[in-house]
Amino acid sequence: MNRHNRISNGRSDGRFGLSSFNPEMKALEAASKTVQMGMSAYQISGDLAINFPENFPNSIRAELLEYNNRNDLRLHFHAPTDIPLASRHQSMRISGVDRLCEFIQLAIDCGAVSVIFHPGRIAYYKIGSGQVVVASRNIPVVYFERFIDSVERLVKFADGKIDLLLENTYDFSDKLIEVVDRFLALRSTGLVWDIGHMQRSMLVSRKNKVDPMHIADFFSSRYKHIKLAHIHDIDAKKSHLALGSGMLNLAPYLEILSTLNIDMIIEVYSENDLKTSIDYIESLTVSK
Repeated sequence: MNRHNRISNGRSDGRFGLSSFNPEMKALEAASKTVQMGMSAYQISGDLAINFPENFPNSIRAELLEYNNRNDLRLHFHAPTDIPLASRHQSMRISGVDRLCEFIQLAIDCGAVSVIFHPGRIAYYKIGSGQVVVASRNIPVVYFERFIDSVERLVKFADGKIDLLLENTYDFSDKLIEVVDRFLALRSTGLVWDIGHMQRSMLVSRKNKVDPMHIADFFSSRYKHIKLAHIHDIDAKKSHLALGSGMLNLAPYLEILSTLNIDMIIEVYSENDLKTSIDYIESLTVSK
């Protein structure tokens, strides 16, 4: 059990952690809350403007690095989800890569161990209907080539100083799996296993009469590449619910995660849900 971990399954060297849940919560406040809640890992989100690189002068970066080292905290930085890595427009894509490099540099300066990003979605605007259609299948090959070019640029920039991790958000098509495997062959890369997202994807797969085990098989066959886990509960309509409040059977996943020795971020968005989730995990581990 880690020195700061209030919750542990007694066998894993991985740490439980929180995700910053308040859009006004500064990174140092999130770090302090992590210690207060008895955990030793935390995640801050680049989707929140308060965590944009321009809001971190060098003095704050140095202070956060010192605080993390002094308290033996592991920081994970979730990159913004709206940066285009597969845009049809070359100048927009390269600008997106450059912006993401700014976040990677911020994470390095603050002593983070990983930067997380999503494979993204391709959206089409239909002028006739005024609708935006999001495609996850039958995507033109050129989009995948642009994506892999973008991540190769990011890996080169990171230069092995920090892990770049790809998180699942929905089912992986065969072509996307091929691209993910090309990504995983690059230096200092890995996967974030978001269990809640996977369970939601499996529900959708059943509804669409697609084999839901396709998603589970993706992770089981890439076990060694999983470097971080996101845990949160789900129901038929929502995710990121407090653990124990939805449909997720967490216990068997904790069994698996205990063998990986990776950090497990409780990805809920209120302090009450975080406390409920911690209590739920403790009830599972104590009852064993």
